[in-house]
Amino acid sequence: MDSKVLETIMKKLNNIEYNFSIAVNEKAKLENRFVDMDEASQMLNISKRTIYKLLKKGDIKAVKYNRKNRFKVTEIERFLESNSH
Repeated sequence: MDSKVLETIMKKLNNIEYNFSIAVNEKAKLENRFVDMDEASQMLNISKRTIYKLLKKGDIKAVKYNRKNRFKVTEIERFLESNSH
């Protein structure tokens, strides 16, 4: 194999590895991110009233912080995945 071809392949692999590590880091940041009711409503494209109904039924989970519901971004993603038919 030509050394220039091998060098090109190695550069592309390094680039892929770098982009993958960025994606993993971004995912880790999202896993620890919480959103409020307004943001959750926008992300889910449903009303706050509907979110309250989902909370009551146990279809989506939230934590209380300063007497307000906060939703983990990963919980919203889980809900979207489980309800996409």
